Amino acid sequence: MAWLTVRHPLSTAAGFYWALAQLRFLPSLSRDRSLRIKSRASALPESSKSGNAAAWTQDLYGSILRPMGSGTLPAVSAGDGHTCILQSDGRMTCVGRQAQCNVPSNLGKVADVSAASSHTCVVLEGGRVICFGQNRQGQCDVPEDLGPVLSVSTGRDFTCAVRADLQLVCFGSGAPVTAVPQDLGPVQAVSAGSGHACVVKADGRLVCFGQSTEGQCYVPADLGPVLAVSSGGFHTCAIKVDGRLVCFGGDDEGQCRVPTDLGSVLAVSAGTFHTCAIKTTGQLVCFGRNREGQCDVPSDLGPVLSVSAGFFHTCAVRTDGLPVCFGDNSVGMCNMPLVS
Repeated sequence: MAWLTVRHPLSTAAGFYWALAQLRFLPSLSRDRSLRIKSRASALPESSKSGNAAAWTQDLYGSILRPMGSGTLPAVSAGDGHTCILQSDGRMTCVGRQAQCNVPSNLGKVADVSAASSHTCVVLEGGRVICFGQNRQGQCDVPEDLGPVLSVSTGRDFTCAVRADLQLVCFGSGAPVTAVPQDLGPVQAVSAGSGHACVVKADGRLVCFGQSTEGQCYVPADLGPVLAVSSGGFHTCAIKVDGRLVCFGGDDEGQCRVPTDLGSVLAVSAGTFHTCAIKTTGQLVCFGRNREGQCDVPSDLGPVLSVSAGFFHTCAVRTDGLPVCFGDNSVGMCNMPLVS
């Protein structure tokens, strides 16, 4: 067991999630916002154990494992009819339905990306947010006074971002924009669904707001602190401190029926009618609607670093950095370009 000080260029929430998901205990944060943790290397995929296995951290959503000091690994975000791929040098490419794939020219280096049903938002190096695609509800109208952000998450007709001061800002249209709790306070992470949004507060408490017709905002009273959250179409999934996955809300397609033998997970992504999770071994498991093959994980996929569940398709990043998508490919959203 080796001690390690984990730092993230934007927020300690990154190391916070990785630490809690894999460690036996969590010491308090120090004044310099670094996190001293005791690592358990056996929880990492074998391919990540070359060199110092403890030098792997996780991004704000708990969706991407990153080797410290190596920059951004290729990442992928699955929307409705499109997919966006973030390469290791900060370049981004989107494939699928054209409107939300028109990446602005001279965009610069991208640090984070979130693809929704009809629009896409990115966080550039330095924290600036840029959104493009359909904007009928103002979901791409980034507030002029937003300032630098740590992360962004796109919903159906709205966008939410966590500012550098850990305050939540949502813009666009719909219940999540008007229903942000006034006393919310600092948040660690946000996940926008179809018509609702959920945040992890600084103390690990989960708060959801917006539409809750299927119970997607009814946080179980006994849930306790969580490490990460993902909001889907009409359901919500969260990872508890012990690594167990809990889902609640709409379950008409089985998207909340967590497999009994799933065990502890490192990351979760809730799609419209399905859910995918990464086990501590790096194995990808998906459940829920599968009529389009979005839960048919390729048998030769191997361990993955991240996962993103879209409308009717699923995308993951392999340990060699290559993105793989499966499920509905009616408009080419699973046609992955070569990444370098």
